[in-house]
Amino acid sequence: MSSRESISARWIVVADGDEAAANRVAGFLLHARFRAYPAARGLDALRLARRHRLGLAVVDVDLLDMTGCDLVRQLRAIEPALPVAMTTGDYRPTTEVEARQLGIVQYIHKPVDLGRLGLVIARIFAADAELRLALDAPGPGG
Repeated sequence: MSSRESISARWIVVADGDEAAANRVAGFLLHARFRAYPAARGLDALRLARRHRLGLAVVDVDLLDMTGCDLVRQLRAIEPALPVAMTTGDYRPTTEVEARQLGIVQYIHKPVDLGRLGLVIARIFAADAELRLALDAPGPGG
């Protein structure tokens, strides 16, 4: 896969039961020229994963129809190597331990620091210098 494909052909799903939070993160990603899709329900995220090749999933611990950890397990059944960043407003250590046991690449507390998320994405798509430049540009709300 070329680095150009990593930006233009791969999707990032942003699954969060808080629709405003999902839209904020997806807006940041769209500004960075990703195909980002916000979803408040895990089933919507799974439908996207079945239709498009995902480059990353940003999943909150709490969705409207399932837990974030359940969604990660189901996404990995579709795409075993899918990188996942998990977001949460839940500061209990047990929640983080469960998420990390699923092999997530980053655990980010809310409110999501878009700069930190940008660094995670740059690390995942490190081969693309243009992406790093796009993520350095100021985005909406951040």
